[in-house]
Amino acid sequence: MPIGYSADALVYDSGTNSWSLRPDYDPDLHRVNFQIKDDDGLFDGDVKADEVGYDSSQEAIVTDMSGTPIAKGQIYDEEFYAAWDGVNPHIYIESVEIGGTHIGYIVSEPLTPGTSYSQSATGDVDPSTAAAYSTFTDVPYSMPCYALGTMIDTPQGPQAIETLRPGDQVLTLDHGAQAARWVRHAEQPLEAVDTDAKPVLIKAGSLGSGCPKNDLIVSPQHRILVGGLRQLRAACGTEAFAPAKSLTVLPGIRHMKGKEAITWIHFACDRHEVVTANGCLSESLLLGPMVVNGLRTAERLTVTGIFGLATTPDAALNGPPARVCMTVGAMKRRLAKHLNAKRDLAAKDIRKWDKELATEKFEAERLREARSMTQIDSEVQGETYLS
Repeated sequence: MPIGYSADALVYDSGTNSWSLRPDYDPDLHRVNFQIKDDDGLFDGDVKADEVGYDSSQEAIVTDMSGTPIAKGQIYDEEFYAAWDGVNPHIYIESVEIGGTHIGYIVSEPLTPGTSYSQSATGDVDPSTAAAYSTFTDVPYSMPCYALGTMIDTPQGPQAIETLRPGDQVLTLDHGAQAARWVRHAEQPLEAVDTDAKPVLIKAGSLGSGCPKNDLIVSPQHRILVGGLRQLRAACGTEAFAPAKSLTVLPGIRHMKGKEAITWIHFACDRHEVVTANGCLSESLLLGPMVVNGLRTAERLTVTGIFGLATTPDAALNGPPARVCMTVGAMKRRLAKHLNAKRDLAAKDIRKWDKELATEKFEAERLREARSMTQIDSEVQGETYLS
């Protein structure tokens, strides 16, 4: 249950750009009874993800200060603030307005009377853009993840990803050994998941000789390094990241339709990095807006406490991306062009080989004919000599 404050409970100082509770704060007078009813067991107190209008799987009931329920289906008009007391992680303050009336504030953590919270970010939430927010039930599955058992290269050698802890070192292509600053585990049931959203299996050697060294299982949106002098070098010019599901047109790479559940694990470094998993070059977690918005409040507070707030609404907390990130469609088109060119080349080679074979057969036939004529001449000459 989020903490609710009435519209007059918080005091804003424009001179210092800070927030604080009223000096005479009285919970009986200045607390608002915000009630949000959850129906999927994933409620975390974040209005933005759980309110009606932002998540169709949720039912939200909000009462006003008198306890009268607000009409079901009302879409909120919000503005959020990220506040900080200089010590603790960021606290998110959401201003809630219903039907043009400012009802109050919902905060992710209780505020301490007498403490000043400096405002470090602000933003508006437009209900017309509600579709931009993922539901919590989708978030763990759409994030780029590795499957349980994936071996990550570290300075001490390959290490099972499930044993990684914050602070452990991993080897990166660009910056050597780097600490995994944040590690997250998530369970995903797969029975009701569409094929396109199911895990992707990348068989050993399907990206090139010895790459991966062992079969690799990743989430569909997990990015794989392609091009340059590395994986799929013939298909791509310069290095880029491609979503795993865009590679399923290749032999040995497919969606895993038969799995019923999977454990996903991902980790983030100070920067977006190219790391090695089962001998395959791929990505650490990029904390972009969709990933961060999809986290539960406690997780979001943790990552913003570690990495700081994004500099712009579309920036990643640990960005920029380590390589250009291709879309699924762009990579599929590139692979189709590459495969068609290969088929054309193969057809040309086959025609060439057929022509060479026909020439060889012709030359062999002529050679046999020449030998036969030589033998006949010899026999004729022998008969002449005997006579």
